[in-house]
Amino acid sequence: MQSRDVIIVGGGHNGLACAAYLARAGLDVLVLERRDVLGGAAVTESPWPGYQISSASYVVSLMPPRVIDELQLKRFGYKTSLLDPDYYLPYRDGTSLTLWGDLNRSAEEIARFSKRDADAYIEFDKYFQRVGNLLHDMMYVIPPNLTLREVPNWLVVAGKLRKWTGRDVAEAVRLFTLSGMDFLDEWFEDERVKGALATQTIVGAWCGPMSPGSAYVLIHHWVGEIDGHAGAWGWVHGGMGAVSKSLAGAARAAGAEIRTDAPVHRVTIRDGRAVGVELTDGITLGARRVVSGAHPTTTYLDLIGEAALPEEATRDIKRFRTRSGSVKVNLALRDLPRPMAWEGDLPGDPHTGIMSISPSIEYLERAWDDAKYGRMSTDPYVEVVFPTVFEPGVAPENIHVALCFTQFGPFELKDGSWTDGGADEYGRNVVRVLDEHCPGLADSVEHIEVLPPPEIERRFGLLGGNIMQGEMTPDQMFCFRPIPGYADYHTPIKDMYLCGAGTHPGGGVMAVPGRNAAQVVLRDAKLSRAFERVRSFTKRT
Repeated sequence: MQSRDVIIVGGGHNGLACAAYLARAGLDVLVLERRDVLGGAAVTESPWPGYQISSASYVVSLMPPRVIDELQLKRFGYKTSLLDPDYYLPYRDGTSLTLWGDLNRSAEEIARFSKRDADAYIEFDKYFQRVGNLLHDMMYVIPPNLTLREVPNWLVVAGKLRKWTGRDVAEAVRLFTLSGMDFLDEWFEDERVKGALATQTIVGAWCGPMSPGSAYVLIHHWVGEIDGHAGAWGWVHGGMGAVSKSLAGAARAAGAEIRTDAPVHRVTIRDGRAVGVELTDGITLGARRVVSGAHPTTTYLDLIGEAALPEEATRDIKRFRTRSGSVKVNLALRDLPRPMAWEGDLPGDPHTGIMSISPSIEYLERAWDDAKYGRMSTDPYVEVVFPTVFEPGVAPENIHVALCFTQFGPFELKDGSWTDGGADEYGRNVVRVLDEHCPGLADSVEHIEVLPPPEIERRFGLLGGNIMQGEMTPDQMFCFRPIPGYADYHTPIKDMYLCGAGTHPGGGVMAVPGRNAAQVVLRDAKLSRAFERVRSFTKRT
């Protein structure tokens, strides 16, 4: 039986990135994806004939230029268009607020509501640029574990923090513990301004803007960039599947093999070491090392199995929280919607950026209140991207697509179920909320697809529907992600690794977990080869 250097379980974007880096280093790599399409949640699908829909993830920002350049992704078709403005927020009273990538232009917009807030926004942006840059340095750090033998690695981390002042450390701690509302209240007075900025405190999180720790979620989304535009978002031509296609192209060009329709049943373990995988059809494949891009809980409990794990690791992974209230709603529309406040051309500012329904922090918190008690939000948070503005070919002629990321819908409904009318009801809520801000939108709906948390889990393997592969809270970040003792991409099984968003630095289409995991695998492979040479030399002498 052929034994590969590395088998990667899961062809999500992190698994593909890991494969590309490993193959470029000369390793024999095989990627096994259970679905018939690559990409995990970064995928383009056709729910209706003639449409190309980014079913789950829908925009990019966190993919670093470093990864794009190292893997030469543009050579393999990676192309983005800047979403501008950053956010367009319509209100029921016929007014609107627009936040631009241009700082002064945004401040001028905010000044229409509050001159004080406009001045504060300029300082707010400077603050986030500094904190974001400091945290950005930590993205590529391999998190050391909390043991004495890791002291040298902690010294490396300390070196990364040498630019941090005591105040910087204090601010980082505050961001990890403060609620988004308390944080924004320190800066701004107008409820519409705070509502606009509070959207990023809840995206992908199982919390509201008044929940402790939600301020960090805001900074996590602030560290991205598109073509040099800090904090910006971008549309990927070809949909999010094009991200995965470019990563797969880079991996294949380097010599990696990628198979779809190849679900893995379990990791083959011998004497505490991963030696390959067994597919669901019974075929076994050998490997010197196995890397999993699957959800950490799935990897530990299903692919490895409790019998092979230390009791402490089993307990910790069972405590790993992976809840979510994210619901993706994809719409096909006969016409572009016109917000009440917009009198310009179509498409215009509401369509070339992200349109967001978030009038206040209280609005977001009430949406969260519904979900935490088991109800779908009556008035959910909704943000919308219109990809047909940038790429008309993703839909039939004269039809537009609206990709709606929304919150909140709990995994289990207290009354009823998602499959028995719940998804349809939630879809109607989203359409109604949009129609209240953009009259006529409801009559324009041609198709609707609703993906509540259980469907996100089933289709993409994101347990609980959590788009981050696990909640991003202080006790599940850095050296605690996914569990203490195994934050450095290793697992309790020798030669078995993790590379998905359930590891540092977390969720988002960034490929950094895959890159970091590849560095660990390559380092271990190098040490193993050195050890084998020493042992061979010792035997000869």
